[in-house]
Amino acid sequence: MNTQKAIELAGGSSALAALLGITPGAVSQWGEELPERRMWQLRVLRPEWFKEPRAAKTRPESESA
Repeated sequence: MNTQKAIELAGGSSALAALLGITPGAVSQWGEELPERRMWQLRVLRPEWFKEPRAAKTRPESESA
């Protein structure tokens, strides 16, 4: 997950920082990608952010005789 996506999901960098128990300044120092430890922390705190969207179920095609 990239940093911007995590900030959007949390509702802002301050909200993300509060969720993780860190300062907003710490969040601002991250690069494009979340630090690995913070990603694992978010996987525990907000597992729904990491769930893959379900693919639409398709019906099997009928066999023609």
